[in-house]
Amino acid sequence: MPAPFLEPLEPGVSPAVSAWIKGLKEVALHLDKWAFDLPEEPFWRRPKEGANPIGGLVRHITGSSLRLAHYALGVELPEWARKGREWELLGAPEPKEAVEARFREAWEVLLAAFRRVEEAALAEGVRVGHLGAEAPRAHVLHHLVEHAQHHAGQVIYARKLL
Repeated sequence: MPAPFLEPLEPGVSPAVSAWIKGLKEVALHLDKWAFDLPEEPFWRRPKEGANPIGGLVRHITGSSLRLAHYALGVELPEWARKGREWELLGAPEPKEAVEARFREAWEVLLAAFRRVEEAALAEGVRVGHLGAEAPRAHVLHHLVEHAQHHAGQVIYARKLL
């Protein structure tokens, strides 16, 4: 199975949206390989002082991606995603299966939402965050993917430290 970026373009979407979809798929592959096979205790263990636990990083990838998709695409936010970064990264551990299930559900929602994006809508401005700063939809979607990939890289590194 080739890496997602080596696959053909996603049908029915612009090349940029196809690239973002491939990026989201790559995040899922990394988490499958580096996070979801862990037992409960190491999933929540801090690999070193000052580092976030893998479980917290997965919660953050999921929650922040949904929040950015909410701004850019109108994706509905579940109540847990409104808790924010502090809870995601530093909140009390919860069953790993719940974190993984939320990630998988969110990724299905995100992939479906990305597939509905029309190229003409990419240049439109959207309001982001509690301050309501305006940014082009394309920039917010790009940031969503690069942010998720950034933290997936942290998951890989944390796993290696374990």
